[in-house]
Amino acid sequence: PQGRGGIRAEVWVDAAWWRPGDGARERPLRSLAEALARPGPLTVHLAAGEYRGPFTLPADVRLEGEGPATVLLVEGPEGTVLRAAGPTGGSPGNPGVDGVLLRNLEVRGGTWGLEVAGSVRVSVEKVGFSGQRQGAVRVNSGRFEAVDARFEASVSETVGVLLEAPEDAPSPSPPRSTWLRGTSFTGPFRRAVRLRGAESQALLEDLRFSGPVTAVGMDGGHAEVRRAGAEGGRGAAFSVVEGNLVMRDVRVLGHELAVSAMRARLEVHGLLSVGAERAGLGVVASRGVLLEDIVVRGSGSHGALQLTTSDVDVRRLHVEGAAEYGVVAVGGSLRLRDATVVGVRSADGVTGDGLHLRQVRADVEGVVIRQTTGVCVLAAQNARVLLRDAELERCGQAALMVDTLATLDATGVEARDSGETVLAAMGEGDLRVDALHARGSRQGLLWAECTGVTRVRLGRIRAEDRRGEEAACVERFAEPGPAPR
Repeated sequence: PQGRGGIRAEVWVDAAWWRPGDGARERPLRSLAEALARPGPLTVHLAAGEYRGPFTLPADVRLEGEGPATVLLVEGPEGTVLRAAGPTGGSPGNPGVDGVLLRNLEVRGGTWGLEVAGSVRVSVEKVGFSGQRQGAVRVNSGRFEAVDARFEASVSETVGVLLEAPEDAPSPSPPRSTWLRGTSFTGPFRRAVRLRGAESQALLEDLRFSGPVTAVGMDGGHAEVRRAGAEGGRGAAFSVVEGNLVMRDVRVLGHELAVSAMRARLEVHGLLSVGAERAGLGVVASRGVLLEDIVVRGSGSHGALQLTTSDVDVRRLHVEGAAEYGVVAVGGSLRLRDATVVGVRSADGVTGDGLHLRQVRADVEGVVIRQTTGVCVLAAQNARVLLRDAELERCGQAALMVDTLATLDATGVEARDSGETVLAAMGEGDLRVDALHARGSRQGLLWAECTGVTRVRLGRIRAEDRRGEEAACVERFAEPGPAPR
């Protein structure tokens, strides 16, 4: 029957049907375009076979295929397979009478697989996109939803799902959003999911990325990622510039960085990064950054955490096998609570610091740092560091060091088996230590280059070897302080 008002009509289409039909189940149409020309609301049942477009989808149509054998495509490499535009209603997960729904089919080839414009909402379930030369889905405005979908790239420099206003859009441009759940992206996408502009929003749940250079790339907008895994890429797995990114329970194997943020707001609640080529997380010029329950194993030469001119709050951090640095912070502010850094190595044996703090205001409490080729905690270049309740073991050069006008105030520190010395001061730095228990250093308690205004102030100290206390810039004070935790 024809669709009238809110009554949904059903039409059957079979590209291999051998005789003309009227759209009934027993007499299907042979042309999808003919079916889409009928008044809606409309449900079109597509038999297995190839249907060659391009096609324009009314805002109240449903296409039901028979799985991967039902294929929508265009002739040649150019063109868009499907276009959808118009008003919409309903709610996420329920297309409503005027939403577009695609289910159990394949969209293959073309410049783009699907373009969404106007204020339409397009939902896809168990749909595969493959073979597009520029991108699978482009959302200029409106909403795109995908459940149990598959995106496959056969050529590089493509995008899976792009949220971007057209060049001639008014300012501010119409909103655009996407909700992806239980969906996979495979192949050399340049960006599997990309957001551009403040009006772009994305909710991504239970996603798998295998091969994209970047899993999620943002230039503005807001995205929340819940339960996702990325591997096999070369760039930053999750990258945000001037946007807002919230991540929960994410795993990244390889990639240049697991997470990169610049001039952005970033929240990460639960991240595992394994084998990052440069750093687990890199944050630049960002404010209000919260990182909690972070595990970084086997990071590269830029540290497990690389923080530059940013205000960052880190809670419950675990670092293993970092090259050069565990945490390196330059400029801005850092609040670090409950961190463990184990096995920071350096090829030249000079660097390899657990905490490398320069030009930063840092408040650090409850840290364990073991097995560094360099210094366990270094404050340099006018850094202002407050350290409480620290356990430092097998620090290659020193447990605590100040350099170049830096200030380090440490209380409640246990230092064991330092390679060279426990404390070191130079470059007009200011080192204040209270409630320190040290044992096992090869060259005594302290080494100080007493030039300029370099100063070391010692409170309650327990040490087996107290060599170095006689240096001219060393002072003693008797102020009470808390014992090591």
